[in-house]
Amino acid sequence: MIKLTYRDKIIAAIILAIAILLLGFFALAKPKYNEKKENEAKLVTVQQQKEQIEKEIAEIPGLQEDIKTTYKKTNDITKTFVPVDDVKNPVVIDKYMQELAEKNKVKIQTLNVASASWTEVPYYYNDTPDNFAAARVGADLNGKIQNEINNERAESLALSGRAKGSVLQTNYSLTVKGTKKAIWNYLEDIKNFDKAINARTVTLTDYTFGRDAAKAAGMDWSDDDSDEEREVEVGGAKISNTTTAQFMITLYSVYEMDQPNVD
Repeated sequence: MIKLTYRDKIIAAIILAIAILLLGFFALAKPKYNEKKENEAKLVTVQQQKEQIEKEIAEIPGLQEDIKTTYKKTNDITKTFVPVDDVKNPVVIDKYMQELAEKNKVKIQTLNVASASWTEVPYYYNDTPDNFAAARVGADLNGKIQNEINNERAESLALSGRAKGSVLQTNYSLTVKGTKKAIWNYLEDIKNFDKAINARTVTLTDYTFGRDAAKAAGMDWSDDDSDEEREVEVGGAKISNTTTAQFMITLYSVYEMDQPNVD
């Protein structure tokens, strides 16, 4: 057994104390060091989030302008349609039709309105099948003809696969009486109405406006461009240059979009 001197004991005690201090330091410092590394990693993540948020905030003014522009364009398109409030109140449309009738000297005999319905609006495109494909096989050696046809039909193909929109549709059945010129002018004014309206069918009771009846009676009944009515009686039968016309009219409506709050 080694006998330690007093000096050796002092040195051993100092070394032991230093070892205890080092062990204690590392025992406390290690978790703090790990925590520091974790906090540094979190700081990097937070800084990245901050930069992303600042970037998004910087984009807000441009986004606000885009929303306002889209809103304006949408409302400009909406103005093309008949206001929903007008469709809900048939008196508004009746009044408009009556004003056109008075302007063009036709007499409204009946005016019936059906309930509005939510209707899908189809796109107009060429859906005619390509019946000549087989016949081109021998001639179109380089594919040039087929490429030209594909280019011509590209728009129609795109429209055929596009989702269709829907609008409120209201149908009117309208019967008027007048001369050829008056009825034609009335139809032209309906066509030129600055809202989404479509005169789908026009049925005339006498498309000759008295000409055939006059011819059968041996009368000269040449067509004229007058909107004034005239009537004659031949053998107890009345011949007139007027007839009744039945219109089937469709009005299209949408709701106006509320202004978005972008502030």
